[in-house]
Amino acid sequence: MPITDAPDTLDVDELDAIVDDPLVLDTRDDAHVLIPALPAPTFVRIARHLRHENRLEILLPYATPYQLSSLLDLDGWAGDRIDIRRARLWLHAIAEHAPGDQARGALADLIYEMDPELWTVALAAGTVVVDIDPEQDDALDHVAAQLRSLRTYETPDGFFVVGVPDDALGRRTLQIIHRLYEDDLAEGRKLCLAIQSLLPAQAEEELLRFRNGRLADLGFVPWEEAAKLLRPLDHRVAAEHAAVDFDYLRTTEALEHPVRWSGPALLRRVMMRLSPDEHGVRSREFLLLVNEVMSAQRFDPGDETLSERAIDQTQSTIALGLELLARATPQGLEAEAFLAERVSAIGLRLVFRVGYGALDKVRAAARLLHGSGQVSLQAPGSLLDRPWGPVIATLVGLYPELPQARGKGTRPLRSLEDVAQATTWVAQAEALARLCFGPEGYAVDPSWLSRVDEPERITLGDLVRTAIVHAHRPGESGAVTPLSADDLAWAAEHLLTAEGLIDAVERDLAARCDDLGIGEHRPALAENLLTRLRMELTSLERDADGVVDLRRVGGVLTVQHLSRWLSVRHGAPSN
Repeated sequence: MPITDAPDTLDVDELDAIVDDPLVLDTRDDAHVLIPALPAPTFVRIARHLRHENRLEILLPYATPYQLSSLLDLDGWAGDRIDIRRARLWLHAIAEHAPGDQARGALADLIYEMDPELWTVALAAGTVVVDIDPEQDDALDHVAAQLRSLRTYETPDGFFVVGVPDDALGRRTLQIIHRLYEDDLAEGRKLCLAIQSLLPAQAEEELLRFRNGRLADLGFVPWEEAAKLLRPLDHRVAAEHAAVDFDYLRTTEALEHPVRWSGPALLRRVMMRLSPDEHGVRSREFLLLVNEVMSAQRFDPGDETLSERAIDQTQSTIALGLELLARATPQGLEAEAFLAERVSAIGLRLVFRVGYGALDKVRAAARLLHGSGQVSLQAPGSLLDRPWGPVIATLVGLYPELPQARGKGTRPLRSLEDVAQATTWVAQAEALARLCFGPEGYAVDPSWLSRVDEPERITLGDLVRTAIVHAHRPGESGAVTPLSADDLAWAAEHLLTAEGLIDAVERDLAARCDDLGIGEHRPALAENLLTRLRMELTSLERDADGVVDLRRVGGVLTVQHLSRWLSVRHGAPSN
């Protein structure tokens, strides 16, 4: 269907309104020209929404073969394999909602313009096609006996009986085959023959190759190619980089979906300085870049949640790159004007690489600390207290992020301030490890970690707080061992005052930090270590005999944590 009447662009608010509530398409007089012009990713989002609303009839009759192929590419696969159930449901919807006012053969033409092998592979799983021998009078009886456990369908041409499992998916398969026979008798016969002769593995491999090519057109390039995006670029190099040719982005055949820049303020201000034409080019580049970011992280191309995450990551990293690039602003030139000129000249991809350079440095520091073996046991940062443990866990990935301040999940680093904070947390985590195990620190024996019943529940903070109690108890040899009930009772009596811990505890911690050269991190370490120790000692619970109940103690290493180890060597612990 021609789309010459479709606008070249659509107001971003108007298009967003359609994406948010696709049912409005049912009220638009221009749906027949608007829908074929929708960008493929936008079309897929709308199709998913309307599927849940059971209103695909307002969309699919006007879709182009390319849009429908993109729909199957993004929502009909699970990794590198065809998701038979999802693909078959979409094919059934496409066949069911094909325009009924078109000439016979329209559905067959649509199948050929899409990917006919995909129809064959998606319909073949669990489907049996048996020939009817025209010279055998009881041929149908023999076929019925052969397919007695299946739901059957005799094709209108009299050549085949098709058997499928008697369930909703099987019935949809028969409806698709029947619909194709209604459209074109010869093509229905060809489909049955194709199902009979199909070599599934070979056909799926070929389909994957074609799918990868189409996804590459959308920016979902192979991982090896996408990984090149994550090569850091120095901001001084980007400041002097020659202009890049973007002619391939200056023409488009579909409606534009302008990017809503929701990232940091600097990014929004720079993009507002671009001319409308240049903004369109950068919008197209950005959408391709987002898909490349998804490919680099091996995200499923059809996952909308991961797509939203990649959009946030990409905008945040571009903003970070702009912040770094602003440092190279020539004297006498306004920074944002310089940044707008650089974006127009070198594009967003190189600016993204500038931003990723800052992320890569933080990631390298986190990975170095993780690789030391002092802060990780079962997972990166698993031995660290909050906030350091979750921070290390999210920084060591291919795309470094930070934990959300509230709730679960992560967020991208959006500014140099975020980078500085992440760097500080990594340094504090390293300082905690040195304070715990270093000879100038508390010299905790790391072998205790292999003896506890549940190592995943012990942190370096627990070991340091245990060492603090031993360091201040008279008569101790200096070796750090699990605390007993008597140790904790003594600590509650002698290390606590009405205002908190005695001054000697903080002075000793400060002296050890100074000896280690980590004095700048002492306030953060003291806040975490000493506050928790004070809370635990203040809230000790005792049994009827007045003995501290070790089962209700946290934040320190006690003999209760080593019950199995102690029972083997010394008998069960007394409490």
